[in-house]
Amino acid sequence: MKVQYDFDIGNAERRAVQAVLQGSKFETNEQKRELEKEFCEYIGTKYAVAVSSGTAGLHCALLAVGIKSGDEVLTVPNTHSTPPMCIMNTGAKPTFVDVDDDTLNMDASKIEEKITPNTKALLPVHSNGHPYDVDPIHEIARKHALPIVEDAAQSLGAKYKGKRLGTVSDVVVYSFARHKHVMAAGWGGVVLTNSNEIASTVRAYATQGRGKHYNQTSADGAPVQLAERSGYSYWLNEMSAAIARVQFKKFRQGPISVEKRRKVADRYNQLLKDVPSVQTPVEKDYAYHSYCRYVVRAKNRDRLYAYLTKLNIYVAIHYYTPIYKEPYYTDRYGPTENFPVTEKVEKEVLTLPSWATLTRTQQDFVVNSIKKFYRENP
Repeated sequence: MKVQYDFDIGNAERRAVQAVLQGSKFETNEQKRELEKEFCEYIGTKYAVAVSSGTAGLHCALLAVGIKSGDEVLTVPNTHSTPPMCIMNTGAKPTFVDVDDDTLNMDASKIEEKITPNTKALLPVHSNGHPYDVDPIHEIARKHALPIVEDAAQSLGAKYKGKRLGTVSDVVVYSFARHKHVMAAGWGGVVLTNSNEIASTVRAYATQGRGKHYNQTSADGAPVQLAERSGYSYWLNEMSAAIARVQFKKFRQGPISVEKRRKVADRYNQLLKDVPSVQTPVEKDYAYHSYCRYVVRAKNRDRLYAYLTKLNIYVAIHYYTPIYKEPYYTDRYGPTENFPVTEKVEKEVLTLPSWATLTRTQQDFVVNSIKKFYRENP
């Protein structure tokens, strides 16, 4: 049996793309505007800016809160390269805070020791779909007057104390990349905020620096947007927006909902509870986990990974190498301190198949294969 990722792209997505192509309204941004509106309504923020990727969103968000060359931004070392790279692309330096052993999120108790006069923002990550502990981290940010840019790329549908992520921070970024809850045409993202200034600045950076200043008119009398700053071509194209809208509807209405992912996770928890070599994910009392990834901690992880892969079971290691060991970081900053929790979990974490459309038969095959591995490799 093969258990490979199901992106759930079907006729509805194809029809949405065809409608965009037949309408030839690439310049109207109708799909993008509607997607932004739908996200504001779902998350509960005033403003949304759809962009070409979560990476683009984080880059623009950091610029919008004023991050510049010479600054430092605190983030976590056990994440994708995107957050630290986005920090570096503003000219700032990423400074790492080790993570909590249970949730794999930024450890609030370790933040203040990393704050220096150059620290200008926090970029915590809601890892795998589990919210970081918002209250203590935001309290530290307020104490030191630091803006927070939340990376919620993996956490659409998650909640902290009953509230959707991003409703209380300065700005939050979601992703439509592959393997996320909602997918566009490969890539996409959205930046959400309650600040009109941040939203306007993000939009300007994402659209080649063009703002709302109409100092010229075209030959037909229409206003012409002028570039008011250096910017980037980060806008979300209409076909990607159309796909994301269909996926987002399916996410909200059931077919690929967060509730389905949670049911998959709950069943894994039951099926694996008698496997002592596997530690299932933690869900704190304050959290509503969206399970973008179902990440276990496994004994003999590398051998288990190879064993399951040979059986055509989709498994992954997030993340095999901490950021501070990556060449792009060490080449610029040299070796840095070790982070004990990150060093520990990098040898244990394994992502199991956990998408919303995973069948019980597929899940049984995964679990039975894991149990067979440990019977053969006690």
